[in-house]
Amino acid sequence: MVIDFSRLNSAPPLTGSTRSNASQETGSATQAAPAKSPVQASAPSGESVHLSQEAQQLQKISDSLREQPAVDKNRVAELKQAIADGSYKVDSNRVASKLLNMEAER
Repeated sequence: MVIDFSRLNSAPPLTGSTRSNASQETGSATQAAPAKSPVQASAPSGESVHLSQEAQQLQKISDSLREQPAVDKNRVAELKQAIADGSYKVDSNRVASKLLNMEAER
């Protein structure tokens, strides 16, 4: 297990979040503000991590979001049908606006 001591008080990374990262992030957060009823989880090496009730709820929400499909199959089917029967209308102003917003973010 690698511990980066230079990042203990810095903000956690936003990308590549995994269960172990979430445990580390919430572990450092609970040290700053202890929870009312922390839960202790023992690691095989004798180390322990205290997760607050809020951290456990966030982990459950994160897990359930990860289980959601990346593509809404019903919406895709509706769009395919609209394109096939000719009822799909493109709003060129909206497309242009979104393209400009994408370029502005770069």
